[in-house]
Amino acid sequence: MIRSAFKFLAALIVFMAVAGASAFFTLSFFIQKEESVVVPDLSGKDAVSVLRLLSALELNAKVRGFEYDGQVPRDHVIHQSPEPGRTIKKGRDVSLVLSRGSLSVALPDLRGQSLSRARIILHENGLESGHTTFVYTRDADRDRILAQTPSPGQSAARSSTVDMLVSRGPRPAAYKMPDVAGRFLDETMLLIDDYKLFLDALIPVYDNSKPDNMILGQNPSAGHRVEEGDGVRLRVNRAEAEAGGGRGVEERLFTYRLAPGYLKQHVRLEMRVYGMNVTIYDELMGPGKEIWAIVPRYARAAVFLYVNDELVATDLYN
Repeated sequence: MIRSAFKFLAALIVFMAVAGASAFFTLSFFIQKEESVVVPDLSGKDAVSVLRLLSALELNAKVRGFEYDGQVPRDHVIHQSPEPGRTIKKGRDVSLVLSRGSLSVALPDLRGQSLSRARIILHENGLESGHTTFVYTRDADRDRILAQTPSPGQSAARSSTVDMLVSRGPRPAAYKMPDVAGRFLDETMLLIDDYKLFLDALIPVYDNSKPDNMILGQNPSAGHRVEEGDGVRLRVNRAEAEAGGGRGVEERLFTYRLAPGYLKQHVRLEMRVYGMNVTIYDELMGPGKEIWAIVPRYARAAVFLYVNDELVATDLYN
């Protein structure tokens, strides 16, 4: 009985040894069958090239972080893990540390660039736009960089700010604002055109002692310094202002018929509405042609008709 038990135990031990050896060799076989690759040296290579190379080797690129390095260009590899020459299985990760470039950068020359382009150049170099000062000058086109601080070529830390002096172009002509109070709207519009000013608003008011369409107030006031392109607000005498209701819907259509004749005339119809100047017509038109424009309901508006650059009709809508 004891001898039989001993034989059984011995057979069991032999079986387990054989099974363990078989499992070991089988596992080793499958492990060896997994394809391995040698990790290449990625130091100093740019991120795009590294991604392409690792992808071809069926390895994954993982960016672990960034460091400033004056010797390694921006977005190039500083460190990698595993190290070059190591054998690893396909599908494994390769960790990378990329360079942010040098902590300092040589300031680019922005002079002559447009302001928008200069800001792009600063961003590309890791710099920021600082104070921007505008001046009038005949020596440079509008929106061009005249000077910068710090000067081009100087070394500056990344994220530093660069101040810029920017051209506004030639200074516009300046005048004393004429006194238009007491003038009529049509002649006032011609005067504003002569001064190259911009009609900013027409404000209807009513004074029954004054004629209709007479200017009762202005801003800027008479004698005030104005430049070409400045806006002007006029208070014009209109009987509708007292009524408060304004025109009816049926009156929101501006019409005008050109005089008969033989030659075409240059017609320009402008409407001031919603704080904007809108050109409705600007073209040559034949004699006797009728001109019309629909004025938006419930909007304060002013319509100005020019024929051969002469103001021939105006109308206000409350």
